[in-house]
Amino acid sequence: MNSRFRPYRLVSVAPVLLILLATLVGGWLNGIDMHGRVLDDFTNEPVGTAGVAKITHGSRSVTADPSAGTFVFPDLPRESKVSVDAPGYLRQGVPTTQEEIRLAPLSFTIQVNEAGSNPVKPIANAEIRQGTTLLDKTIESGNKVISPYPGKDAKLLICAAGYDQKEITVRGVVATVELTPGTNACPPLPTPTPPPSPSPSDNTPSASPKPSPSASP
Repeated sequence: MNSRFRPYRLVSVAPVLLILLATLVGGWLNGIDMHGRVLDDFTNEPVGTAGVAKITHGSRSVTADPSAGTFVFPDLPRESKVSVDAPGYLRQGVPTTQEEIRLAPLSFTIQVNEAGSNPVKPIANAEIRQGTTLLDKTIESGNKVISPYPGKDAKLLICAAGYDQKEITVRGVVATVELTPGTNACPPLPTPTPPPSPSPSDNTPSASPKPSPSASP
């Protein structure tokens, strides 16, 4: 005998169907594949010369293409944020709907080597100057991290004893500089002028003369 349709059965499964439908529709409406590009805020060039940019959401992360700065981060909540960071740059939090991400430089790493040397010969104690200010000197490996960042398109003078000096323009957060052996070494830095000694004021009272001893009677 065929069982007759019972409406209460449909009523009992309706909540389950509604939950499944809400989950599917909610995931379709709220989920997003994030497409982005990470750029240096000063140069408009892709971030990646000092190390790839990393984009993180919770326990998941992806890295940007170092040559183009582009990335795709699949299946993210639409109403959420990701953190973006890279070596030498200030970390940022941006919404998943943002396509262009600009990172501000925090430091500048410089490597100084002797030009034409094979194997590579790092130059220690090379001075890194900005104008008349000595920022720092390289260590034994020829490397130095300059922080804070010297500034957009800043000019730096790199010089060392026994080598010709070289001026560079700061771009990005890392650079390798080669110095040629020569005699055009570091120019002298200005000597601080000592403050003038204070001159005595004309209104300064002079010491009272001491009375001369009187003769005894």
